[in-house]
Amino acid sequence: MKITFPYMGPVFAYRKLFEGLGHEVVIPPRPSQRTIELGIKYSPEFICFPFKIILGSYLEALEQGADLIVTTGFIGACRAVYYGNLSERILHKLGFPVEVTVFDSPGEDLRGFLRNCRKLGNHTPFPKVVRTLELVIRLIFAHDYYQKKLNHLRPYERIPGNCSRKWIEIQQLLDSCNSLKELKEVLPEANRIIAGIPIDPERTILKVGLVGEIYLVMESFANHEVEERLAKLGVEVVRNQYISNWVTHFVLPPKRLLRQADPYLKHSAGGHEKENIGYILKYRQMGFDGIIHLLPFGCMPELVTQSLIPALSANLNLPILSLSLDEQLGWVNHMIRLEAFVELLWTRYGQAKEKINDGKVVCRS
Repeated sequence: MKITFPYMGPVFAYRKLFEGLGHEVVIPPRPSQRTIELGIKYSPEFICFPFKIILGSYLEALEQGADLIVTTGFIGACRAVYYGNLSERILHKLGFPVEVTVFDSPGEDLRGFLRNCRKLGNHTPFPKVVRTLELVIRLIFAHDYYQKKLNHLRPYERIPGNCSRKWIEIQQLLDSCNSLKELKEVLPEANRIIAGIPIDPERTILKVGLVGEIYLVMESFANHEVEERLAKLGVEVVRNQYISNWVTHFVLPPKRLLRQADPYLKHSAGGHEKENIGYILKYRQMGFDGIIHLLPFGCMPELVTQSLIPALSANLNLPILSLSLDEQLGWVNHMIRLEAFVELLWTRYGQAKEKINDGKVVCRS
C-alpha cells in the first residue's frame, strides 16, 4: 500500500510516520504551476483555492503510484469538511481506484478515528508506534522552531536569500534523522547554521502579523512567498499557523485566545476566523506595526474575518491589509497593494518616532 497526503508543512515528518508503521510512502511534489493547472481542470469552479492545489498534488502523487490518501477532516461550516469525500469522488471518476482516509476529530467520531488508527497501524508493535510518534512530533516542533527563527532573521540578513538557502540545509538535516538520538545529534549543527548567518542587528525593521486561512498562510507557493517578499521590504513576519501549533491546539484548545475575540465574534463560523481575530488582538498588544490577512477567494469563514477588519482596524488603530488569493498567479496587483501597505507602515513608524523625539510617549503602531 503506497500512501500519500496533502503537501503542507513538514512533509518529511509525515513520511517518517507512515514508514515507521510499515507503509511505502509517495511524497507529493511541492505545489507548482502544473499542480494548480491539474486542480483547476478537475475541481468544481467555485471550490476553495486550497482544494484545487491539494487535488492537483493528489493527482501528481497518484501518477507516482500512490493508492491511499490520508488526510485530516474538519468540523463546522467550512467547506474543508467535504474535501475528503469530494476528492475521492473526483478521483474515482477519473479512473483512479484510490481510497481517501479522513481522520476526523476523535471528539466528533471516536469510533471512526480509532478504526482509521487500527488500519494504518498495520499491526505495528505498540512500543514502535510510540517511538515513531515521539520522533515525528519532535521533528514537527523542531521544523517549526527553526522556521520561526529564520523568519525572524530574514529581514536582517546581509546576503539576500541566505536564510532561505540555510532553511533548505536545516530541513535536510532534520530529514536525515531516523531516531531521537540522531535528532539530538543534529540539533547543535542546525543551531550553528542559524548562528552563522551574517545579519545586521542594527537595521530598523517593521513587524507584521500574518493571519488567515491555514493552508494559504503556511504554504509559500500558494501565498507567493509573501514572507520573503516582505523581508525584502524590511518587514519581519510573525505567524502562529504552524503544524506544531495545530497539534498543540488539538490537545489544548486556545480558550483564552478565543475568548478575547468574543467582543467581535461570539460564535465560530467553522474555520480559523475566531482564532485569527484573537491573534490580531494579541499582535496589537505586542506592538506590531500592522497585520496582513490572507484568504482564499470565496472562503466563508475568512470572509467573516474580512467583514470585521474595518472595525478591528479602527478600534485598535492598527493597519490591516486583507488579500484574497485564487488560482490567478499574477501577483502584480497584490504586490502593488503590499508595497503601498508597507509604505503606510513606514510613514506611521516615522511619525511615531518624531513624536517620541518631541518628548511625547506614543505606541509604535
